[in-house]
Amino acid sequence: MLGTSTIMTFQDGFEQKWLSAIGLLFVVPPWVWMAVRTTYSLQFVTAHKVPFPTRTIRLMKVLALIVGAGGVFGAAIELGMQWYLALLPAGTVVFFSLKERVREIVPSKPVQDAAAYQSSWKQYRTLRSAYTRSFIWLGVAFLSAILILTLADKIPDPIGTVIFDLCLVGVLVSLAMTGVRQLKFFRWPCPRCGCAFNGVWNRPWFAKKCVYCGLPRDASTASPTSEDLIKYS
Repeated sequence: MLGTSTIMTFQDGFEQKWLSAIGLLFVVPPWVWMAVRTTYSLQFVTAHKVPFPTRTIRLMKVLALIVGAGGVFGAAIELGMQWYLALLPAGTVVFFSLKERVREIVPSKPVQDAAAYQSSWKQYRTLRSAYTRSFIWLGVAFLSAILILTLADKIPDPIGTVIFDLCLVGVLVSLAMTGVRQLKFFRWPCPRCGCAFNGVWNRPWFAKKCVYCGLPRDASTASPTSEDLIKYS
């Protein structure tokens, strides 16, 4: 009995240790990547549409380095390494992180002509409509799932289960579509400065002017007229 108890305790501790280490391996790599390639990772996450000054990038690198290197050290300890050996992989992350040459991120400026502006605003309206429709479909799928749950006692079990599963799939698909369309819409570049028109944070409303250069929505030229400024102020 004592031997069995000891084996079970050992197995439980071993499994818990490995599960914890695997969890860290899922969380830590993105932070390590951001620490080692901070500039590139910020460009990737923001689709090259958000400007970042050098100071902000360095602060992000310090944060990512603390989390990433600390996570690597913790994962090594969880896997049974001695603390002085666990310092080696963590130190490797620090070494490659400090080797990166941090530079300011400035999105490229689009072509400045009337045709380019017209095409850009047409794309903006298309993305905004798709983004709005995705929320409508998400609401319909969510309400349908709630309705099925409410009427569960009145619907035969096999049919109700199938309908509820379909509604659940609809909610998940709608969530995925909403996320993709939200990313495309909120990373749409301003036709004048090339930065994300809505800024780095996703606002619940539609911005009337560019967060970075102040270009009014639907402006047809790079230099907004006084009427545009009055209309969108």
